[in-house]
Amino acid sequence: MSPRTLDADAFDQRENDILECALNFISQEGIAALTMDKLVKALPYSKGTVYNHFSGKEDLLLALCNRGMKILAEMFDRAATFDGIPRERALCMFFAYMLYAKLSPTQFMLVLTAKTDSVTEKASVARQNEHLELEGRLIKPAVEIFASAQERGELNPPIPLTLQQITFICWSQSFGTNALLNADTDRCSARQGMLIEEETMNGMHILLDGLNFSPRSDQHDWSALIERIKTDIFQTEIQQLAQMGVVLAI
Repeated sequence: MSPRTLDADAFDQRENDILECALNFISQEGIAALTMDKLVKALPYSKGTVYNHFSGKEDLLLALCNRGMKILAEMFDRAATFDGIPRERALCMFFAYMLYAKLSPTQFMLVLTAKTDSVTEKASVARQNEHLELEGRLIKPAVEIFASAQERGELNPPIPLTLQQITFICWSQSFGTNALLNADTDRCSARQGMLIEEETMNGMHILLDGLNFSPRSDQHDWSALIERIKTDIFQTEIQQLAQMGVVLAI
């Protein structure tokens, strides 16, 4: 009897099952503890089946990172359609990033591992190419928002900066806030009393004000904007957080 051939949907579902199992393992045991043999033991699939999907641990880790990037890219796409001025849409994107970090903290932090040479050099070429394509997809809506702001005369950096530089500066600031505050802040006195939701918005307002991105933080009702974002764009994610017992501080 010849082996059963899976159709594309069944193959993708099986791959997602493997990724979900790996993510749960990493959440509980950490990346260093994960091996392909341990993963196979936790799955209802043979070792050969798992290796039909992933060439090794590094390929698996990059696949997990890519899966998270797809989720985030879809959220960014929604943020870019927000009915508002450029600065409002930019803040909507940063809000999306914060939601993603709270919903999927382990997957959010995997980008640090996925970016190391030890992972990317051992991952499959197909997975590496997918990663680069997803990076472009993530960056595109932010660049378009900043371009729109410049065309409207609402973004005038005090020093010459390209749109890519502006995007990178904003991304790195947002990533740092999420990475540092999306953990146990009680163990670090420098972070005590800080809430990721508030500091995400505080940090971005300070940064955007410094970029001369109008309207400035003291010239607009940003609290009303956040309420619109939560109800008009990310109601599903807010409900998912509520099911996890998480209520946003803003």
